[in-house]
Amino acid sequence: MITITTYQIKPFLLIGETPEKYVKPGSEWIRDSIKGLMHDKSEQLKKQGVDTSLFHNHNEANSNTLPGYPKIIYHYTNGQFLVTGINEGAFALQQLFTSYRNMIDINDRLKVGISRFSHEETDIVQTEQPIIYQIHQYLALDSKTHKQYVGVPMTEKIQMIEKTLHKHLINDLFKYMGVSLPNIQVQLVDILKLDQKLLPYKAHFYLPFNLLFSLNANLPQFVALGSGKAFGYGIIEK
Repeated sequence: MITITTYQIKPFLLIGETPEKYVKPGSEWIRDSIKGLMHDKSEQLKKQGVDTSLFHNHNEANSNTLPGYPKIIYHYTNGQFLVTGINEGAFALQQLFTSYRNMIDINDRLKVGISRFSHEETDIVQTEQPIIYQIHQYLALDSKTHKQYVGVPMTEKIQMIEKTLHKHLINDLFKYMGVSLPNIQVQLVDILKLDQKLLPYKAHFYLPFNLLFSLNANLPQFVALGSGKAFGYGIIEK
């Protein structure tokens, strides 16, 4: 069973403040804000059994990135600032947010309101009929594989993306969620055009894709695939 809870983060600025300084579209300001709230309550959270390293996805002793799949994902999806917790990440967010009431001061000019946006408890299982999903800002191909992608005809481009989706589902999401579905079938439905160029992420350059694909399995809302998952790249919606 996978538990996944998403909260909406609504920013409120003092009159006259420009939002670009604080709440640029994207996820980094959300992560920084929630990390700050977590640090203020860290001792209390640890007594409640919360693994506080999940909030920043790094080992608190040596600062190394935690292995496996991120349990807390910060994302900007469909014009909304959201944070999603998976399993122990959902528990961590619940314990953090129940310790706050009403408007929360991030600094002397920025406040946020936090409300539960969605909640789902499900098993990922194979389905008789394929389900259509959209994946947002999918970082599928790094600079090396992107060069291969550019140089092949469209049919091979489609095959490359389908193979990459299949790999990320089997070897990442399913592996770390304890799911065994070896017979899934992934089919690309559409590549949605983006007015974006290659962007850097951890010493590689990626072309972000917005894709529609079909899959004969049910996926929870707001899980992510590919590189940059913790920062909201590759967010999936039904």
